[in-house]
Amino acid sequence: MKIRTLAVTALLATALAACSGGQEDDSKPSAKPTPTASKLSALAPAWQPKLDAAAEGAVATCQAPSSDACAEVLTDIMMVVNELESEIEAPGRGPYPESTKQIAKMQAATDKYVDEGCQGDPAADDPDSECWGIADITVGASTLGMTLATDDISQPK
Repeated sequence: MKIRTLAVTALLATALAACSGGQEDDSKPSAKPTPTASKLSALAPAWQPKLDAAAEGAVATCQAPSSDACAEVLTDIMMVVNELESEIEAPGRGPYPESTKQIAKMQAATDKYVDEGCQGDPAADDPDSECWGIADITVGASTLGMTLATDDISQPK
């Protein structure tokens, strides 16, 4: 019975969408104004402290990339970075090209850390190990704060 009800509901929704398509006047203004880049606040003042807090002590902690403590710090940093990326991609937000590049670099370093199996691998602590690319994450958080400030300044007024 529930499956039939769901199927009927889906068919009705499809039929209503098909019937209403193309009949609405496109010249009507939207009831909700879309934000413009100039109305959105700068990101650096809000996100720099979050990045700093997540990365505090990360360089020292990650002197042993194989450690669980390092993996935890890297996770904390990247959680903030991923939230920031969502904010950068918000509708109406102007481009943040330098910050976007820095985020991509940090995400690539995270992928490499995972792909190389660095956490728990004693060989990861060798300075010649591929796992030392985590500096792109630990130091990258500070760099990201600087690129945010630069991108904020370049936003349209």
